Amino acid sequence: MKRIISRALLIATLTSLFGTSLDYITGLETAFGLDTLFNLRGIRPPPKEIVIIAMDEVSQTRLGTWQDLTRWRGFHAKLLQVLKRQGAELIVFDLQFITNNPLHDPSFSQAMRDAGNVLVSECVQKLLHGDEDFFGREECSESYKEPAVKKLGGENQQLARQLSASRKIPPTSLLANASLDFAPFYLASDDTSTVREVWTYYDALAEIPSLPVIAWFHYLNRNGLLKNLEPNTSKISKWLTEQRSQCSLEQVNPIQFVSDNPNLARRIQQLICGGDSRYLNFYGPPKTLRFESYSDILDGNISDLKGKVVFVGKANRKFSSSKIDYFQTPFASSRYGKTAGVEIMATVFANLLEGRFIESPFPPIFVLFIFGLTISLLLTVRVGILGLLISILTSVLFLSFAVWNFNTQSRWLPIAVPLLIQLPLSYLLSLWCSRRDLLKERARILAFISRFKKNVRFASASPGQWYPENIEELASKRDVYGVCLATDVEGYTTIAERHKDNPQALLNLLNAYYPVLGQPVSRHEGNIIDVTGDAMMAIWVDLSPSTQRRAACLAALEMKQAVQRFNQTSELDSLPTRIGLCEGDMTLGELNTGEGSHYRAIGNTVNTASRIEGANKHLGTKILATKDILTGLKNIVYRPVGSIRVAGREDPLSLVELVGKEKDVDVSLLKLHQQFAEGLALFQQGLWQDAAIVFKNIQKNYLYDGPTTFYLDKALNFEKKPPLDWDGVLSLDEK
Repeated sequence: MKRIISRALLIATLTSLFGTSLDYITGLETAFGLDTLFNLRGIRPPPKEIVIIAMDEVSQTRLGTWQDLTRWRGFHAKLLQVLKRQGAELIVFDLQFITNNPLHDPSFSQAMRDAGNVLVSECVQKLLHGDEDFFGREECSESYKEPAVKKLGGENQQLARQLSASRKIPPTSLLANASLDFAPFYLASDDTSTVREVWTYYDALAEIPSLPVIAWFHYLNRNGLLKNLEPNTSKISKWLTEQRSQCSLEQVNPIQFVSDNPNLARRIQQLICGGDSRYLNFYGPPKTLRFESYSDILDGNISDLKGKVVFVGKANRKFSSSKIDYFQTPFASSRYGKTAGVEIMATVFANLLEGRFIESPFPPIFVLFIFGLTISLLLTVRVGILGLLISILTSVLFLSFAVWNFNTQSRWLPIAVPLLIQLPLSYLLSLWCSRRDLLKERARILAFISRFKKNVRFASASPGQWYPENIEELASKRDVYGVCLATDVEGYTTIAERHKDNPQALLNLLNAYYPVLGQPVSRHEGNIIDVTGDAMMAIWVDLSPSTQRRAACLAALEMKQAVQRFNQTSELDSLPTRIGLCEGDMTLGELNTGEGSHYRAIGNTVNTASRIEGANKHLGTKILATKDILTGLKNIVYRPVGSIRVAGREDPLSLVELVGKEKDVDVSLLKLHQQFAEGLALFQQGLWQDAAIVFKNIQKNYLYDGPTTFYLDKALNFEKKPPLDWDGVLSLDEK
């Protein structure tokens, strides 16, 4: 027992230290673990008190403001009047008003004074190399570029590369004096970085609070949740800066500012005297928070803003967002796009309102060590597959607990390092220790045997050497019934031509390609019986008919996905592959070539599978099969593509396109198949014009679909020149 515990402690220590180091270098836990927790959790309902008024593309076009943000200010005055009439609690502008606009600023400032609840953003500008690299949001970096320091030695003197600075630029004095308060809200300007953490205080700028923080304090104050709050100045932002400067002196006592709410007092204490950043608790993909169009507010189409905290800023609502002031978040994707800066600001305020930022309840190294110790104990006590299965089950339970804790308590437990690093590494280390123990035991036994001066005779490991008379000669042929799968590379001649001066490169390409095809076959109990150039043949025999069919179909689908991955990642070349499936009688036997023999599958089924594979070229598909193969198979999606007479065969075949597993197929694809079936039925009846209309509608509503394009061309040609003795069967003269 002592040896087991010591070994488990050693494995846990090694895996936790390695995992922590790897996470420190790569940020794996943040980039993968935290984002995975968000996506597993999904959308969380945001507070109803928050509304974002989007200066969207529709409003921009309707109001004629275009890209000039200063032209909005005349409309901002009208917007404030509408929001005041509706009784909005706070109005927060995620805009930097650092450029004067004499035409609109007077009316805008007067509207701000009349409203009395308007907060505006300060510009934060980060500078590198003096005045050459500016980072900021919107006009903060686009329209306000001045050197951070005076150059010595002339205008052309190069500044030191190490020189960097941060500064804040307030709004114009007219607008700053009219606002209730103002503060900065600065985010990383790197389009490739993902926003997960935001500043609550800017310690690099003399401990200035961010705009969402002062908005929260104003909200508390206006709702009577603060007491005895009599700052020396009219700006809570300055008062918060003074309070933070007292934290090191332990002179901050938030109880004096909160009425009968210890929990709120604790949150204020943590916010003022805690770290200068927080991990955001996103509510979902972009536009999860309530969005309203700027122009809809001006037109009076929205009337339920009483008591709401309104955030105003640039945010497209219909079209793809631009690169400026849009940021990656854990929910960002090609479907949802990036998140506007104003929505991130509103998310910070929402987290403050709920008191639910993302926090780690324990130091990550502690969690990693406990997880590693648990897994290593299981693997040490139960060596081998059983221990691995138990440890995987334990890991699943840990993941479930981490997801539940994240969903209910917003607590972040590491999952990427434990599951992706510690679990496999612990298994490998436990196997190495077991192997080491086995070698030690073997050495001990051999040392014991060597003491005896005797010869030990060992039996041969080959039974054929014990009883050679029982060895039977392999049968020369065998008739079977099964499924044959044929593959071929599209455009292989062109690919070979590209490598004509370097045949070794082509050989390397095929050596990398064929294992990709072979693994799905082996995984589903098939046998590869021929590989010639760019073509491969596999068969399924000696199984029940339904098992053979399902195995062959699943292998074909996995083969298609594997080839797609290969083509996306291969540095050698791309090998698009077509697949054909046919079921029937075959003969397995040896072909004697004089110098040697080869075991092959022979028969009409094999030849037909090759012809079906060739039909993919005409129909624009990847996998075609005879309809009989899909008989009785569930959870596999396919669609009939007609009765076709392939090259070299008189009898027509009812062919189907193998699409995918039911759980992986999009609903929109099923609708396409339904419309295609209607067009195919009209085509087979000889109603060429009606069929062409259906196929054109499919092309209009969906992306490219090979069978639709194929039958549309045929329908248009047959409409001009109908075939004689039409029986609903298409003939393909070419392979």
